Amino acid sequence: MTTSPRNLPRFLPTLTEVVQPGAAKKEEVAATPDLENTVWFVMQRVDMVIERRLREETETMLRTVVNDQVQTLTTRLRQELEVVVRQAVSEALASKADQLKLK
Repeated sequence: MTTSPRNLPRFLPTLTEVVQPGAAKKEEVAATPDLENTVWFVMQRVDMVIERRLREETETMLRTVVNDQVQTLTTRLRQELEVVVRQAVSEALASKADQLKLK
């Protein structure tokens, strides 16, 4: 297929630089520190966010657990106190009844 010179574009790009096969690897190595810096920067930000969120969630969970334990402990102490008070009142009434019988 032959084309006439009138069909050719006015400006043809020409290759002015010889590219060696190893040149692409050098550019790739040069890009690696940028990638490493970017990864490091992103990980620093992620670490800060994770640390803050972990602290907040830990505080919330700890507060909930402590409140639950305090409520459970309060309930148990009231039950024990009720048993002790009942026993003390029963003994006091029995002692008073014995004193009244002796008179």
